Amino acid sequence: MRCSVLHEQMTLSVGATIRSPYGDRYVIEGHLGKGGFGAVYLVRDRHDRQHLFALKEVLDPNKRERERFIFEGEVLKRLDHRALPHVYKVFAQDKSRRMYMLMDHIQGTNLETLRNGQPGKRFSLPQVLNLMKPIVEAVIYLHAQDPPIVHKDIKPGNIIVPTKGDETVLVDFGSAKEYMEDKTTSVIRHGSPGYAALEQYGSGTTPRTDIYGLGATMYALLTGVIPPDAITRATGSRGLDTLEPAHLIAPGVPWAVAMALEHAMSISSDDRFATVEEFWQELNAHVPQQVHESARNSFNMSQLLTVPEQSFTPASLQHQNSRKRRILLPIFLILLLFLFVGTGLVFYASRNTGPSSIIQGNAHPFVTTTSQSGVPSAVVSPTSTLYPSLAASYSGTAYDLLAKEHTTIFLTHIQQRQRNIQGYFQGLGQVGPFKGTVTPSGHIQFKIPVQVSKTTLFFVGDIKIAGDMTGNFEVLNQQGQQIGEYGLWNVAASH
Repeated sequence: MRCSVLHEQMTLSVGATIRSPYGDRYVIEGHLGKGGFGAVYLVRDRHDRQHLFALKEVLDPNKRERERFIFEGEVLKRLDHRALPHVYKVFAQDKSRRMYMLMDHIQGTNLETLRNGQPGKRFSLPQVLNLMKPIVEAVIYLHAQDPPIVHKDIKPGNIIVPTKGDETVLVDFGSAKEYMEDKTTSVIRHGSPGYAALEQYGSGTTPRTDIYGLGATMYALLTGVIPPDAITRATGSRGLDTLEPAHLIAPGVPWAVAMALEHAMSISSDDRFATVEEFWQELNAHVPQQVHESARNSFNMSQLLTVPEQSFTPASLQHQNSRKRRILLPIFLILLLFLFVGTGLVFYASRNTGPSSIIQGNAHPFVTTTSQSGVPSAVVSPTSTLYPSLAASYSGTAYDLLAKEHTTIFLTHIQQRQRNIQGYFQGLGQVGPFKGTVTPSGHIQFKIPVQVSKTTLFFVGDIKIAGDMTGNFEVLNQQGQQIGEYGLWNVAASH
C-alpha cells in the first residue's frame, strides 16, 4: 500500500505546470492514466491552447532507464504512420527526477473497454478484421525500420478507436525497443499478462514477440477471454498447453482462423510465423469470402462507440462554472475568517494551559514549492520517506525457465540507505554479497557477481503491496549481455 500511496502523492495535480528545458510550459488538464513508474497527463501548451497533447512521465529513473527513455524517444520521433501517435520531444527535469515524452493525444475509447461492452465481451470476425487491419499495418511499418522496432505491449487496452476518424491507433510506446540481431533487448520484463510472450520474461525480444501480441489480442477480441499467461502455459502440468482453441470458445470463429492464432501464439518464438505479413496473409486466406464482403459493406466504426469515453473536466472548461461560485465566494470567505479566528483562540488557550498531551510524531509533511514565476513545482518530500523499507531477510524460490527447476533462495543481512541496498544472497549454486537499488514506486534490482565464471546474476522485480517481491533474473556476461540461465523469482520476508 505504501508504494501506491507514494505514487499518488507524487502525481501532479490538474492545473500544475510542467516546464521543459527548452522554455515550453505545459499545463495539466487531466490525467489519462497512472502506472507503476509514473503517469500520463493530458496537457495543453500555454502558447498553443488549441491543441491537447499526451505527456508521459517516468519517475525517478536510474541511469540505465534514463538513457533508454531518451534513446527510445529519439527512435519514436522519426516514425510517421497514420495508426501511430506522433512523438514530438523527450525532456528531463533533473531537480524533480522526472522524465517526459510529449506525443499526440488520441481522443477515443480503447478496445478493452469496448470489448467489455459487447455481447459476450467479444467482437465478430468481420469487426476484428477491420479493427486490426490498421494495427497490423502499423506493426509491419515498425518492423520495417532499420533496425526494426519491437512494440512489445500490443493488447486491446493499447488500441484506441478514435472519436474522430475511421481507423484504430496503436498507442503506448513505453516498452518499444529497437531490435539488434544477436543482441538482447531490455533485461526488464515489459508487456502485459496474457499478451506477453514467454521471452519477455527475460531472454530478450525480437519482432516475433509482436506476432504473439497480435495473436493474443485477436484471440481476446474474438473469444471474449484473455488468454492464459505464457509462463502459465509453459509450466502447465504434464506439459499440457492451457490455451483453449478459439473456435471451441466462440463457435463463429472458423477452425483455420483458430489454428492461425495458435501458430502466432506458439510458446517458442521459433515456432511462430516468421513475419507479421505471413501471419496476416494466413489469417485472411482461410476467412470465407462472405465474411470479407460483410466486413467491407456493413462495418461502421462509429457503431462501436456506444461505451462512454473515460471523462474528466479539463481545467479550461472549469471556468464556465466560475460565475456561479463568485456570488457565494464573499460569504464563504467571511465564514472562513470567523473559523480561523475561533480556532486560533482555542489553540492559544490550549497552549497556555500546561504541557501538551499530543505526542509529536516524526512524520514529514509533503511540501509544494512555488517558483519565482508563481508556477507550482513538483511535489517533493524528505528522501527518507520516498523509498519503501525492506525487511532484514527474505526467503523464496527461483524458477529456471531453461532447466525447468525450482531452487530455494535467501536474501539476508539486508542493509538499506535510502535507495541503495546491500546484503548476502544464497541460491542457484551461489553464495555471496549483492548490491542494488529500489525506487519510490517499488521497483528493485540487484546484482551478485560470480567470480569463477566472471559473470553476474542480475535480478529485477517489484515490491508488492503485502511486501513480497517478485520478478525475473538472468545471467549477464562482462559486456552486460544475457547468457545462459534466466527465469522467475519471488520471495517473502522471513519472520
